[in-house]
Formats: sequence, C-alpha cells, structure tokens
Amino acid sequence: MKKLYTAGFVLFIITAARGQDRFFARTYTTNILPKNAVDLEFWHTSRFGHLDQYYNAQDQRMEIEVGLGKSWQTAFYFNRYQTRFSETDQGTTTTNEIGFSNEWKWKVSGPSRKLGVAFYGEWGIKGGDEVELESKIILDRNFGKNLLAFNGVFEYEKEFEWDNGTVKSEEWESPIELDLGYMYNINTSLGVGFELRNHNEITTEGWEHSVLFGGPTINYRGNNWFVIANYLPQWVNLHKTPIAPGNKVLDELERTEVRILVGISLR
Repeated sequence: MKKLYTAGFVLFIITAARGQDRFFARTYTTNILPKNAVDLEFWHTSRFGHLDQYYNAQDQRMEIEVGLGKSWQTAFYFNRYQTRFSETDQGTTTTNEIGFSNEWKWKVSGPSRKLGVAFYGEWGIKGGDEVELESKIILDRNFGKNLLAFNGVFEYEKEFEWDNGTVKSEEWESPIELDLGYMYNINTSLGVGFELRNHNEITTEGWEHSVLFGGPTINYRGNNWFVIANYLPQWVNLHKTPIAPGNKVLDELERTEVRILVGISLR
C-alpha cells in the first residue's frame, strides 16, 4: 500500500507539472507546458538592505508562457524595475526602468526518470540601453514526495551609451549562478522547502565576489493556479577580493530578497 501511495503521489506531481512548470521561486525545473497550454504569471521581488545607505528595489514581471509541443516552451516577459535609495542624509532618489524579455526552454528528459535534463535561453532589453543574455542547464529528480533541482546559470550583460555622436560600450558583466532547490510535498496542494543561490560576479575587472544566499520556499497550488513565496537572505561572501573584501557584499547586492509568484493556467 505504501508503494502504491508513493507511486500515486509521483504520478500526481508529473500530472500537475503538465499544467504548470514552476515549483520554486528561483530554481527552474524541467517541466514544460503541454502544446497550446497558456500560463499567466505575476512576479514581485523586493530587494533591500545596503551598507550605510537606504536601499529598496521593487522588481515586477508579468509572464505569458506558451507550450509549443515536442518538448518546447516559450515565454514573454514585461518587466518593471523601481529603485529607491539615499545618496545623502537629506532624502532619497527614485529611478524607474522598464524592459522586455523572451525565454525558450527545451526539455530533454523528465524528473520521473533517473535525471531530468532541460536547457534554457533568454534574451532581454532593460531600460533601452542594456542588453541581457542568459542560459541555463536544468537538472532535477523526483523521489517519493521529494523534489530536488539544480540550475547552472550563465549571464552576459552589456550597457550602451551615446557619447559625442557615437554609441559606446566599454564594460560588461557575466554573472554565473549556481542554484539549488529542495521541496517536500506534504500533500497534493502544499510543498515546503528551501533554495540556495550562489552568485558570482565576473566583470572586466575579474572575479569580484561569490555570494551565497539561502532561505525557505513555500508552494501552494490548486487545479489551475499556484502561489509561491521565498525569503532569501544573504549569508556570506565565499570569494573575498580587494573589490569585495567583506564577509558580505552590501553595495552591489542586497541583504535580503523576498519573492512572490502567482500563476494561473488560462487553458
């Protein structure tokens, strides 16, 4: 009976994955939508806490995902970025940017086998003067009520500016991230777990730092919707350099991040 229950629960997870492709707030899994299925997702991320400075950033994304069949999926994002920070003791400054991005995901194998494998690519434009490219390898595994996922992420970011009648772009950034997520599915509606994020900043100046974040994630889902919440504080800087000599990096990165996702299956 126990084996039958476990097999039934695994079957539910696989079936549920056909209606949604997300179980974590940050770590991707190999699940994709079936052909012609459409999901609408709303993201909100709050990032706050810089050293000797008031800093509060709000990132919103509206995502439309479409299942293409033959193990392919695409998505379109409409992004808004708002940052409020202090430059002096007299007050704060607020900046706003908008952006657009497009992702493609190819599933090689699913987590019901020994190892799920998928590849992911995304391109985007931010603020009209920054181009972002991102690629991922996605690995995951289901065993009983447990879900384990790993992402290896490579990004390339480049800003452009207009100077004396010409377009210039001298600096670039290539962050590399390693993301790990674990979730225990208590029942068919509720899963609890944690996520780890290792962010490595690589620029024209070299490898600047390697920062580890980690915190809990909760996934609550219905037949055609889900809500995911994640709390992710910064733990430690694993790679200290003259640019980032401290135990934490609180100038470029934040002390804490909080993310909430709401997803609805449209068809």
